[in-house]
Amino acid sequence: MATSHPAIARRPFTVRPLHLIGIAMIVLAIGLGYYGLTASYRPYTVSIAEAKGSGRSVQLAGYLGDMGGYDADGNFVFKLQDSSGTMIPVVYAKPRPSNFEQAVSIVAIGHYDEARGVFLADDLLVKCPSKYQEMQAGAQ
Repeated sequence: MATSHPAIARRPFTVRPLHLIGIAMIVLAIGLGYYGLTASYRPYTVSIAEAKGSGRSVQLAGYLGDMGGYDADGNFVFKLQDSSGTMIPVVYAKPRPSNFEQAVSIVAIGHYDEARGVFLADDLLVKCPSKYQEMQAGAQ
């Protein structure tokens, strides 16, 4: 016994202006999301030469070259030394971090200003020896 099914009539799919607007909004959201992620990405480097040559904002890790001081504009200026011994002046427009003197290493987040020959830091991450490391050393 074979049963026959009646033919189902399908409506043709038509693209409406509302569909095009929805697709355009999705494509725009993907494009803006990609642009936002790539613009906010800051590569991490330990080489001053690499930070100078990148031409973009980076995270430059190094060691404290000198204690620094304030310039005539009120910016905190100090020297950062990388692992090869190269030093670069860093200009930080905010006040000196409170634990700056105890710094083991420093990560300056910013970009190299070729005209002034300095690294302009937007933010500083100061890595200090932990009080827990001191307690462990005393216990051993």
